[in-house]
Amino acid sequence: MNFRMPARRAMRLATAGLLGAAVVGLTAAAGTAQETKVAPSDPKTVVVTVNGTEITEGDVAIAVEDLAGVLRQVPPEQHGDYIVSFLVDVALVSREAEKEGFADSEDVKRQLAFDRNKALVQAKLRAVGEAAVNDDAVKARYEEAIKDYEPKEEVHARHILVKTEEEAKDIKAKIDAGASFEEMAKEHSTDGSSQNGGDLDYFTKEMMVEPFGNAAFSMEVGAVSDPVQTQFGWHLIKVEDKRMSAPPPLEDVRDDIARELAQTARRDYITGLREAAKIERKDEAGAAPAQQ
Repeated sequence: MNFRMPARRAMRLATAGLLGAAVVGLTAAAGTAQETKVAPSDPKTVVVTVNGTEITEGDVAIAVEDLAGVLRQVPPEQHGDYIVSFLVDVALVSREAEKEGFADSEDVKRQLAFDRNKALVQAKLRAVGEAAVNDDAVKARYEEAIKDYEPKEEVHARHILVKTEEEAKDIKAKIDAGASFEEMAKEHSTDGSSQNGGDLDYFTKEMMVEPFGNAAFSMEVGAVSDPVQTQFGWHLIKVEDKRMSAPPPLEDVRDDIARELAQTARRDYITGLREAAKIERKDEAGAAPAQQ
């Protein structure tokens, strides 16, 4: 990422709230690091200098990851200025703090030690997660998930929802006379699917309320139903297609499987370390263990 912004402009940007961004919990940060890690095009590329101190794309990448929650509240076109301004402020304030001896404070030393351990945890758990994800592992997990898959009948249908039976009968008469079901849905249906011509895509019988599902699955492809009443109103249903369901293709779920494998590997790794460790609680007896 290349930011071309004069240092003076960066320093003029508002700083309120930047240094107060919350630090996420240790294991939570480690758990999400693999998904949010930013890879700079060249970590050594200098973005801006502050009193001779260089801030690089590598620094920007770390800041982007650390401020992910804050950046969601900032317009995307302002992210560059926001991050550079944050890093400029950090450089300026931290140098002043060093001059005034804050680095020797026990609180600061404790915080630095925690931040170091947190970075090590994220790096290690990211590596553990990455090591668990490969083509063979993803394929094996996919085949395990679909081995007991039972196909179900699915219907692809459209519908028109109106308030009264009389209105539904009038629309049905127009459709029988040659009017387009899709156009009638756009014009008359009160359902959110009206803009798509009443298209409900594919569904199984149990996904719909009983009168609607029974009607749709009893119809032939291409047929339009008489008015069907549910608690939502009166429906006209057109069946577009029928098929037996199938599991999603591997490529459609590959990212989800990879994420699951990585998360499981990280969790198992931490569990193994805990089980092998001698942990002596010094706080109140019976206190609940830290959440993972």
